[in-house]
Amino acid sequence: MSDIIIKEGETIRLGTVDGNLRVGKNARIEAESGRKIVVAGIAQFEGRVTIDCDFECQEMRLEGRGWGPGGDVAVNGDLEVHESADLNASVRVAGGIVAGDLDIGGHLKSGPVKSRRVRVGGHLETEGTLASGDVDVGGHMTVRDGVALSNLRVGGHAKIGGGTISGETRVRGHLTTVKPLTFGSMQVYGHVILPAGSSGARLVALGKVVFEGDANCSELDVIGDAKINGGCNSEDVEVKGGMEVKRDMRVTGKFRVFGTAGIRGTIDCGALGVSGKLEAERIKADEKVDIVGEVNTTRGAKSVSVAVGKGSRVTGPLIGDQVVIGKEMDFGSAWGLPWWRNALGRTTNVEDVYGSSVKIGLNSRARRVFGDAVELESGAMAEEVSYTKALKLANDYHLTNPPAKIAKLPDRPF
Repeated sequence: MSDIIIKEGETIRLGTVDGNLRVGKNARIEAESGRKIVVAGIAQFEGRVTIDCDFECQEMRLEGRGWGPGGDVAVNGDLEVHESADLNASVRVAGGIVAGDLDIGGHLKSGPVKSRRVRVGGHLETEGTLASGDVDVGGHMTVRDGVALSNLRVGGHAKIGGGTISGETRVRGHLTTVKPLTFGSMQVYGHVILPAGSSGARLVALGKVVFEGDANCSELDVIGDAKINGGCNSEDVEVKGGMEVKRDMRVTGKFRVFGTAGIRGTIDCGALGVSGKLEAERIKADEKVDIVGEVNTTRGAKSVSVAVGKGSRVTGPLIGDQVVIGKEMDFGSAWGLPWWRNALGRTTNVEDVYGSSVKIGLNSRARRVFGDAVELESGAMAEEVSYTKALKLANDYHLTNPPAKIAKLPDRPF
């Protein structure tokens, strides 16, 4: 095998290089015939170079000055590197790139890219698709077409044409996808815009997330702000910031609200915990509803167990087998986050209550109470109490109308 050395500033025409290729600064390489140069070994560059054709090699290196990008690499064709391309430079490739590992110290602008791993210290911009395992970009990233990635980390903003990121996505800036995106675990610090048809396993939104259609995400953690222009389907949802859903919401597991949430349709969930403010048309929880805050519904909230903490406010009927109003609750211990204890005010206010067992606690006010067994603790207040089996009253309660024992409870709202 014979190596070829190109001096600084030279322009040379090459065909096939049986050995290695070493190129000085500011050189220009052209193809002898056709549109391609093939290097059997390593292509080593000392600085700025222009390759005026397709270029193929085993390995490609440009070490630079040791303190920053060593100049620009321009390839006016396709680039194929069978093993690793380690270029401490800004790289522009007019065609596509196929490489084993692609490591660019500066910016990269190219056509479609296919590589086992891509690392770009500056900005990445491709006019085609991006297919890789791990992709790590220090600056901004723009991929005009779709992506097929295992993991993506971007230090700035990212704009992609949709596709799949099966593993972890971490974007420090904003993330925009033009077409639907399927993702594994995603964490974005800026804004996220996801088109209709997007879905994922887990999304942590520290900034603002917008679902242009339905939100289909197994785990949704909203620390910033979320706007869903359709419905929401998830296994677990936690809202520490703000959330708006324009249609129904289905959560098979826990729906926890520590901030504010507005659901224009129905909430159907396994368990609901509110330590902030929630508005919805109707709430149905399979296991329990715990409220330490404010809940407003037009049709009511229903579960097996309904507990309203001291100082809370609820509008709309409450329906359950066991209902406790004005309960002393440590919401953090029950729902997995440290939180204050019932600090909204001294009086608990609810409207109509329906249950098999109903307890109205200290300094708690209800409008109408319907239950098989009803208990009013000290300081409890109600306009009406109707019961079928048992009534227990403290010494200092207040009823606008006398309690009434009835043969059958009225039908529940739903």
